[in-house]
Amino acid sequence: MTIGERLREIRDSMNLTQTEMCAGVVTESFYSRVENGKSEINIDDLLAILKNNHISVRDFFGVFDQTMKQNIQYHRFLLAINNHDKTWLEKEKADNPILKSELTAVIASLDNKKVNLSIEERKKIKSNFGKLGQWNESALWNLAAFMSLYDTNELNVLVTDIYEDEDAINLNNSSMLVALANVMVNYLGRLYQEDIGAAFQTMQFIKKLPNNPVIMFHKLVATYYQALLDHDQKRLNLITKVLQKDGYDNYLAWLPKR
Repeated sequence: MTIGERLREIRDSMNLTQTEMCAGVVTESFYSRVENGKSEINIDDLLAILKNNHISVRDFFGVFDQTMKQNIQYHRFLLAINNHDKTWLEKEKADNPILKSELTAVIASLDNKKVNLSIEERKKIKSNFGKLGQWNESALWNLAAFMSLYDTNELNVLVTDIYEDEDAINLNNSSMLVALANVMVNYLGRLYQEDIGAAFQTMQFIKKLPNNPVIMFHKLVATYYQALLDHDQKRLNLITKVLQKDGYDNYLAWLPKR
């Protein structure tokens, strides 16, 4: 059973129309596509729909096996990284003591810092990555999430390998493209603090990525850094207003200021 099929099942049992079910969270046309398996709904919108219709999350996901539940949580984790949502990550850190080291490393990555963990803890986390240099989607997300485990020289080697392996990365795949863009944006944040001279190549790399709407925000971040290095206050103000208008407060808090 898919998420869309489960939504339709619940909606039918409650005798609701699609308009009533989507409850203003998403458009009716988008919701219809979700039910029909033609679009994927993000976890935040899904949870909002369940909340607005007084549907228990436990009941909704109860029909799914454990693998599906883990998959839902994993995608929420990626969404938090993509949105620089440290609030959600901090909550997970508090609720999941076993994951404390990993989430500490992720939060440090979003803060553009090298994490303060023991060598043993860092090795343990890295051991779950497999061969990081094989740049599939999973490897890219791992690097974006756990960049804090590496010093600048190590990151330079890894990112250079991505540059050289670019032709093997499927940039027509939106999810792969988002993973790559997150690597580069997080790397850019580290470079700005530790090696400004190398930041220009990364900004150009981001700008040359396909003009896919899923990474337009990442391109805007690269433009922000360019304006920062150019001391272009007018452009910085313009980008800041765009981010404020679109509700990217998490990113605004993360981005460096002049």
